[in-house]
Amino acid sequence: MNGSSPRRRAVVFVSLATASSLLGDQMLYAVLPSHYGELGLEPYQVGVLLSANRIVRLLSNHFAERACRWWSPSVLLTLSLAAGAGLNVAYGLFAAFPILLSARILWGVCWSFIRQIGMMTVVDHAVDSHLGRYMGYYSAISRMGSISGNLLGAVGHDLIGFTATLLLFALLSGVMVPLGLLARRLSPPLRQSTADDTARRPNRALLMCGFVSGAVGQGLLASTLGAVIATRQPGGIDFHGFSLGVATLTGLLLSSRWLTDLSAPVFGASVDRWGGRQMGATYFLLGAIALFAAAFSSSVAGLVGSVLLFYASAAGVGVVLHSMAGAGGSRQIARYVTASDLGSAAGPNIGWLVLQAGVAVHGVFLIGAGLYLLAGCTAAIAITSRMVPSSESEVL
Repeated sequence: MNGSSPRRRAVVFVSLATASSLLGDQMLYAVLPSHYGELGLEPYQVGVLLSANRIVRLLSNHFAERACRWWSPSVLLTLSLAAGAGLNVAYGLFAAFPILLSARILWGVCWSFIRQIGMMTVVDHAVDSHLGRYMGYYSAISRMGSISGNLLGAVGHDLIGFTATLLLFALLSGVMVPLGLLARRLSPPLRQSTADDTARRPNRALLMCGFVSGAVGQGLLASTLGAVIATRQPGGIDFHGFSLGVATLTGLLLSSRWLTDLSAPVFGASVDRWGGRQMGATYFLLGAIALFAAAFSSSVAGLVGSVLLFYASAAGVGVVLHSMAGAGGSRQIARYVTASDLGSAAGPNIGWLVLQAGVAVHGVFLIGAGLYLLAGCTAAIAITSRMVPSSESEVL
């Protein structure tokens, strides 16, 4: 991607700042499900910790959208990135459940601002006819923070310990904070959010699909995959003479999304060309098939293949929904991400309640498959796009 245009660099910089903020948060998803006992936590507390940051965002998302109209988004983004980096220290130094819960709630508020301002930075600098592609680049770059947190966090836990890894992540996140401010000040945007954005009616099908996307990929599967692996392969696996522990294997699977997330611009181009309804239905259906296959897979290879196919589908779903929400303006983004967060908050609790009740682990995949199938039908029938073609030809 040619970085000569300041507007293009703005997209890259805000994406990198967003990615760095996710390191510690995503490490918890790889490590807590299989090692919560080391911190003195109970299974239900894992579900609470992995969803508390999402529950608080049901309120803070709309506050963040309004706050950006009252105060400088540049200042708000910088403060949120700095606070998020500092919370990694709290995760690493304090194992008490009340302290961890408070840190997770504060992180949820920070993420509301980071995501809202990040997505609007992309929308404000994007050519309308290529909004899907711009959002694809944002998704691909920012997702690398999740991947690094999953993989490096799990490996770091096994090699240097929980606390040392989180302190290192805090340092890395802090170093990247200035990129957020630079992205906001680098160039004038093509457009600014206006009051007209707030007058648009919510796209209910989009909100329902956003809920399912959050509940399954970001909530249900991400929070329980470690427990599923620990049940199926309690001793880990031996791979060509190397022994992989449960945490490392979980991190590898969660971080395997990089193969598909790096293709997010391609998914975005498909939205620009064929539209959100068709591509949303397609990606949801493929995800449902992958989860059904994972539920009945009896081998590690089958499970890995199914998870990879699901993550490819989830990456496509994410780009479709992000693009359509961004096309609707800042208020539509706030509504969409709140629906997604509601799903993300519900997902871990549903999954861990299923496991707590002793239901077979494949039940987690079946629940996810059913939700994806429902969302696919909704997308095919009712979802609409507000993306407007543009005569401008500049692309990332």
